[in-house]
Amino acid sequence: MSTPLSDPTKLPRHDVMCIDCKSFYASCEAVARGEDPLSANIAVLSREESSGGLILAASPYTKQEYGVKLGTRKFELKPAMDINLVEPHMARYIQKNYEINLIYRQFTDDAHWFPYSIDESFIDVGASHKIFGSNFKIAQAIQKKVKAETGIVTTVGMGENPLLAKLALDNAAKRKAPWIARWTYANVPETIWKIPNLTDMWGIGNAYANKLRSFGIYSVYDLAHADVNMLKRRLGVMGEQLYYHAWGIDYSLLERRYLPRSKSKGYGNSQVLMKDYTDSHEIELVLREIADQVSTRLRKDNVECEIVQIEIGFGEPDAKGRGHYSTQMHIQPTNSSRGLQNAVKYLFEKSWNKQMLRSLGVRASKLSIPQAMQLDLFEDPDMQLQSMKLDTVIDKIRNRYGFKALMRASSLSEGATALARTDLVGGHKA
Repeated sequence: MSTPLSDPTKLPRHDVMCIDCKSFYASCEAVARGEDPLSANIAVLSREESSGGLILAASPYTKQEYGVKLGTRKFELKPAMDINLVEPHMARYIQKNYEINLIYRQFTDDAHWFPYSIDESFIDVGASHKIFGSNFKIAQAIQKKVKAETGIVTTVGMGENPLLAKLALDNAAKRKAPWIARWTYANVPETIWKIPNLTDMWGIGNAYANKLRSFGIYSVYDLAHADVNMLKRRLGVMGEQLYYHAWGIDYSLLERRYLPRSKSKGYGNSQVLMKDYTDSHEIELVLREIADQVSTRLRKDNVECEIVQIEIGFGEPDAKGRGHYSTQMHIQPTNSSRGLQNAVKYLFEKSWNKQMLRSLGVRASKLSIPQAMQLDLFEDPDMQLQSMKLDTVIDKIRNRYGFKALMRASSLSEGATALARTDLVGGHKA
């Protein structure tokens, strides 16, 4: 029987490595304190002063010994654990990431180096073997150099394409020393098809997993043996891509990569609140502040949005058992702060049922490049022009002197968060 792997000449073959910094935030804190990152009993906490603070990262020892993981709340920790809880230092993590990526770049050229996140990067070493040796020797050399120069332990997944490298990393290399694993087309049945959960596959989140289950597909093996035409018919091009991924096939190239955030997807900001919010005025105030941040980003990249969405997270499940909800609306294309703020206010007032809220987010999507100014027929044109001019002036001042140089008076009100967040990096202390 013919399969997608039947003709080896049609398969993309590269020497890709996906490299991860093990428990990166916690490891950075351990190294800064002169401790071994693998054996240190340390965890990074989002807010030390709050009992509801979230664990952002835990060292390998803390994870294994106490089951502490991302999202664990401070109040869930027991005194007997004696965990060293530290606040995040985002500037430290960014600097360490920069140092580590400088090392990766010594083993390939920039066209074949792709930082995927603050703790993961892809490199293609196909043209580096004459200098550095085999894939395994290159992986070992990278691990040794990163550990010696930065103190950080790295794990390396290797494969014949980015997908295989990433799956090898997440499902094998991260699990035990020497923290290196290689997956190939030849061992797809023993590797990819043995992945226990659909959501453990790169690119399959809960939404797609639920859709696949509704088609009678419960495992990666099922996905690989499904009717590709049915998948394409029901899920579009994504269905076909998932089918080939289940066979380990990925045609993407590091030198032809997409930007980490495609403009076609949208812009969003969100935050976890320091307490449960129940006052509608305070909630609207925070939503307005977030909408202002999103609109500033839209203007910076010279795009407008036609869809505005708010994302609401509850302090505790509501009567329907939900922990969160989102709602959206179409608007006339805009990137004005006033336009987005009016939209989020409308969405909130229409959908909120007095629940206690613990997180808020605003997202703008369906983007386009501004063609010409379009005035809203239902709003005073002079007011719209004044709003545009005000946004332009505010952007110029903030670009030159920083976001805190010019803030709305409402940000000094009870419940506002924008002022407190201006000195944060990635939502945390620098």
